[in-house]
Amino acid sequence: MSRPERRRLLVISHPAVVNVNQEVYRELQTRGWEPTIVLPNRWRHPYAAGAVAPEALGGMEGSLRPTPVLFAGNPQRHIYLTRCRALCRRERPDVAFIEAEPFSFPATQWSIALRGLGVPFGVQCAENIDRDLPLPVRWLRSRVLRDAAFVAARSASAVALARAWGARGEVAFTPHAVPRWESLPAGEDHPFTVGYAGRLVPSKGLGDLLAAVRELDAPVELLLIGDGEMRDELEGQPIPGSQVRVLDNLSHDQMAAGFARLDVLALPSLTTPTWKEQFGRVIVEALWCGVPVVGSDSGEIPWLIELTEGGLVFAEGDHHALASQLQKLREAPELRRQLAQSGRAAVERLFSVPAATDPLERLLAHAADRRAGAG
Repeated sequence: MSRPERRRLLVISHPAVVNVNQEVYRELQTRGWEPTIVLPNRWRHPYAAGAVAPEALGGMEGSLRPTPVLFAGNPQRHIYLTRCRALCRRERPDVAFIEAEPFSFPATQWSIALRGLGVPFGVQCAENIDRDLPLPVRWLRSRVLRDAAFVAARSASAVALARAWGARGEVAFTPHAVPRWESLPAGEDHPFTVGYAGRLVPSKGLGDLLAAVRELDAPVELLLIGDGEMRDELEGQPIPGSQVRVLDNLSHDQMAAGFARLDVLALPSLTTPTWKEQFGRVIVEALWCGVPVVGSDSGEIPWLIELTEGGLVFAEGDHHALASQLQKLREAPELRRQLAQSGRAAVERLFSVPAATDPLERLLAHAADRRAGAG
């Protein structure tokens, strides 16, 4: 979508500390927008032992505004230690995007400043479970959604929840983007390898994955890419003809090499009272790399697998059913190829950086146009 003038976009985004999450904003920059990204000057996440500083994606060096925060590492409860209104007035944005949930502290903090200056803004909604939040938090969420010009919803369930929670602005499915891994490494000969990527925590169903792989005949490999509290419990566990391996030293840029080691990616997530899988980003990343997936029916996993036609689904918590689906793919290389091909095509169509940027740009442009028309 081309524009005769360059429009100024203010983004508030803790995910942008990891530079791969700046891809969509760099794409907007190539389309004529001028993004400025306010982000924490340090952040904590499960993949690093200490605080992480933001790094700019190539071409975005002049767009980042690292800012001190309280409670670094808490997505919903961190607070920016800056005069938000003064910063907004200095940047003079035409429109703003708060890449945070509507019930988060950053959403409230920045929406107050933007509303006071008459700048239209939107928020993200990835939440897909209607939790019983405390009354003050529900009130803040309602106020943010009342004032937001748009909501960038990360799944079909998030679209429905944003509307149910009282969103008055435009609500649209606005997916996460898969990284630009243009050159994919070739896979090497290896025993049938099942993989997982993400946090090594109980809610990801890794106990079920280990039990399922143990039902398969030797030789089989289980490769876990990530780190977390279950690492000591899982690493080195015996499986038919091998033992569980953990790989924790891959950057986002190196993840394609990790997926190249796999024959199938498993995402056996379990629903908890306060969480269920919100998107399953590793599904689209694996499919982009030509790896079919097997996922539980937790949260958005079955929706995403059906949308991409890139894998098989099983009932969460049923490791026998998971083993059956893995065995089906093991015995049918042609089925694996078909799922991988259809999945890759769908990911390129729906979740590539240009494709994921399109709906966000439409939301931003509509909000900016309405402001310009009102003026």
